[in-house]
Formats: sequence, structure tokens, C-alpha cells
Amino acid sequence: MPSFKILSAIVLFALGTTSTAVALPARQVSCFIPEVGNYNLVSESMVGELLGVGQTFPTGNIIVMEKAPPQGDLGVWTLTTADNGGFHIQNVELGGNVTTLHLQESNLFLAQVANAGTPAETYSIECAGGGAYAIKAVVEDQVWTAIPGSLPGDEQEGVASVELLPADGSSAQRFFLQQV
Repeated sequence: MPSFKILSAIVLFALGTTSTAVALPARQVSCFIPEVGNYNLVSESMVGELLGVGQTFPTGNIIVMEKAPPQGDLGVWTLTTADNGGFHIQNVELGGNVTTLHLQESNLFLAQVANAGTPAETYSIECAGGGAYAIKAVVEDQVWTAIPGSLPGDEQEGVASVELLPADGSSAQRFFLQQV
């Protein structure tokens, strides 16, 4: 009988220790699964610069950042649920869905607000640590990356675009979601 109590105590202790060890990391996660709603998006590498809408292409407007805040609701993004736990992203001001623009001549992949009526692309928005998120285009298997502009004056203006590149874990691939 005493050996059964000792064995039971050891099993209970082991289970309690295991469940505590498993539960601790979950409490340390500093981000949440985003809710459907409106957000400002900010790159960790360009703190204080909201994602907005920039240069027009035939298929839509590319997503950019600059020190001057976007006018109106050009810096407000709506997240809606998509299939398999993903999200669709839409710009509030333009009403267009975010998709990927592939520039064939340079082989660049840019995040863009597509023209009205263009189907939405599905993105996964995953915790990247420190309250930041990685935004991944599921179809391309690439993540949003803030790339500083290369034209004269871009550095002073804080101009950057959002390219889709393979994940490398850098601060340029981590974004903060600020619910508005």
C-alpha cells in the first residue's frame, strides 16, 4: 500500500510539473490572434511610420511607408476572416483588397491594394515575438518586408515599400497591429 501512495505521488508530481512547464510559455506570448476589425500597421524596422498607399500601377496601388502620416483612411486596414484561419486585408479608404503584384521585369513581389473587384488574397498573420506579427502571403510562401527606398531623399522622408520575400526573421519582416 505505501508503495502505491509513493507511486501516485510521483505520477501526480510529474504531471503537475509537466503541465506547469507547458503552460508557462503560453502565458509569455505577448501577441494575440488578431480580431476582425480595423488596424494601423507599423513596421518594427520603421517605428512610427504607418503603412499607407503609394504609387499607382495598372493593377492597383503599392503599399508604402513614409514619415508623413497617410491622408484620410489610407493608413487604415480592415482584417476579415478567410479560409483555414487566414485573413483578407482591405484598405479602408480605397476599398480594395490587398494582393501581390509581381513585376516581371525586376522579379519583385510587392504588396498592393488591388483595383476594385479584384479577389482578395489570403494572408496568415502569425506572432513573431515582442507583440509583433509576420504577415505571410500563403500562395507565394513569402512574408511582408519593409524595404527602404533607394531614391535621393527617401532616407530623409522615411520612404519604404512592402516587398514579399522569403522569411529571415528580421525586424523588417515584423509588423505591429494597432487596433483603431
